[in-house]
Amino acid sequence: MKLTIKNIGVIKEADIELSGLTVIAGENDSGKSTVGKLMFSITKAIGRYEDELEESKESDIEKAVERIYFSIRIVIFRGNKHEYEQLKKLFHPHYFIDEVNDNGIEAIKSRIEYLKEKNIYNDRIEELFTNLQDVVRRDYDKKSAIKRAFNKVAYSEFKGVISSNKTKASSIKITEGNNCILNIELHQNHVSEFDLQDDLYFNDSVIIETPMILNFNESIQNSKSLFDPQDKQSRLRSLDRANIAFHVKDLDAKLKNSAYEEGLFLNLKDNQLYEKITGIINGEIKFVKERDEFIYFKGEESHNIINVASGIKSFGILQMLLSANFLDERTLVVLDEPEVHLHPKWQLKYAEIIVLLVENNISVLVTTHSPYMIEALERYSEKYKVGANFYLAEEAMIKSENNNKTLSKTVAKLSEPFSVFDKMDAEKL
Repeated sequence: MKLTIKNIGVIKEADIELSGLTVIAGENDSGKSTVGKLMFSITKAIGRYEDELEESKESDIEKAVERIYFSIRIVIFRGNKHEYEQLKKLFHPHYFIDEVNDNGIEAIKSRIEYLKEKNIYNDRIEELFTNLQDVVRRDYDKKSAIKRAFNKVAYSEFKGVISSNKTKASSIKITEGNNCILNIELHQNHVSEFDLQDDLYFNDSVIIETPMILNFNESIQNSKSLFDPQDKQSRLRSLDRANIAFHVKDLDAKLKNSAYEEGLFLNLKDNQLYEKITGIINGEIKFVKERDEFIYFKGEESHNIINVASGIKSFGILQMLLSANFLDERTLVVLDEPEVHLHPKWQLKYAEIIVLLVENNISVLVTTHSPYMIEALERYSEKYKVGANFYLAEEAMIKSENNNKTLSKTVAKLSEPFSVFDKMDAEKL
């Protein structure tokens, strides 16, 4: 699967093959992370469009029911208190919406009959009920729902600035061979075209950018993203809550869910990989529901995650995702600079785990600026005979001539700081 990007984030152009192991190396602010966030936004939008459809329909039903209620309230609520309570349960949005969602048109017809019996079904009320029936019967558009979902996730991931240059066209294209699977066009940070021509291979993605996510369980839980409930009352209640990128909420939810599905779906290869990680960190990290926190279990000992080394957390996150079967062949795993929290020796071990994930048919996208990590990924991919594509993000471009040339240029680029030491040594002489 090939991803082609033009004028997205700091990237002017990129051509990236996303299958097996994909490694993008480069200095900071070179666009490495943009690729992962972009793929996350696309897979989540497509995977969650049904939620977007449902949310849109529920919102339209809510508005239509509220119009009916406030238009007829003055007329029908003139009776005694008992009649008032009976009518309130029949027409109040709190009750009416639930019944429309459960019983559809039948819930509407019964109320129309009631109003006709009371001789208060006039032209204006008929118009409001006809609108409600149209909303319930409406065939909501999948393409528009995916486009809305993509706008939400992309806004969360890029804070509304996804295009690198407002004066130039921005585009994203996914192809397989000569077939275009998806084409996205953007104009001034707004999606003008979202054309999904066939099913995308990836139906989920997960971004892991820091093991410190385990430390902030409570804060993440109390934050909000654009994929939280979006009805008016929910938005009003969450006005004082912090906003957080959707990929953080997504990973946090998966890690917590591992407590409910631990080991249920592990196949033999996944179990061997799980055990290998357990051996590296000499224990297991689990989410303990009763304490609402992550705990590191080492033999007979248990440690609060706050007191656990960040390197152990890095391996523990993969351990939990494997245990709940969140990593499979149709999930894109994005590892954003995993070396940051790892000792050089553990960088090598982590690189081996990455390659073993790929050997298990899991696609992994790694962004890095570590020569250790790059060489380790190269060597382990050769050892396990795993397909790997290496790219250098440089001068707003992400391209690859071939692996050998790209690796040579990448190592030379990332080793430039060592020339400073050579110069200092020369000055001493």
